[in-house]
Amino acid sequence: MKKFVSDHTPAIVVPILILTGSLLFNHYWSDPSKTQALGGYLSFVAAAILIWVTWEYVRINQQTLSLQKAQWEQQNKVVLRFGVRRSHGKAQLWIANIGTADFLISEMRVRVRAEKPIVRNERRVVRAGTRTFLSLPETLWDREHLISTFDVRLRYESQQDSGVSQARGFTLLVGNASQVIKVTRGIDDSALWLVNCPKCRDLAPMVVDELANLDEAAERQKIMESELTVSCPQHHSQWMDSVEQLRNRRATHEHDSAKED
Repeated sequence: MKKFVSDHTPAIVVPILILTGSLLFNHYWSDPSKTQALGGYLSFVAAAILIWVTWEYVRINQQTLSLQKAQWEQQNKVVLRFGVRRSHGKAQLWIANIGTADFLISEMRVRVRAEKPIVRNERRVVRAGTRTFLSLPETLWDREHLISTFDVRLRYESQQDSGVSQARGFTLLVGNASQVIKVTRGIDDSALWLVNCPKCRDLAPMVVDELANLDEAAERQKIMESELTVSCPQHHSQWMDSVEQLRNRRATHEHDSAKED
């Protein structure tokens, strides 16, 4: 009821005022002095109604313009998704445009722990509703290791929008002959992430599951280093992994690698 009254206020108020004015005029029409005073009063009311209607018109137009602006910005906003897939024994980056605006991928930045980022300049246009693929550096899987953990950040540009995506982490399971066997999203809990105690320099394994990228891993490492310092030499931390758990996970992954081969 309140919404109906709010949406139809002019259609309700104006007829009521016209009816009221007609009744008052019919009542006082025989007295010229009262009729003149009533005319002045009704003129004031009419002017007030006109001002109010004009203000409502401006307010509605402003709301309409704001809505159109928001729709235009939403239509021209870059909406991208990306991930890593296994393809012919290698890892490949896929990029999907799920928005309505075309955009350009101008840079790909790949980070590996304790190494300099690998930066590649790209010129790949991703049109609305399509997906494209980019090659990842082969150094991520052509070394003699079982696990490769890294994250990727993309720079994008369009006519109305530009920026840098959030970093997303991935973990590769690498088998014999440097073949990628499996791709896992995020920093996988099987990655061997050792943290030095800042006080005595002893090493302790860190739990790295449920981490989205290397930035989150670095933040967790800082917390763990602080807790190791406080608890040294016993070394206790909420994020400290056990050697036995690491051995079990490593044995599981080696078994999976042997099955794939």
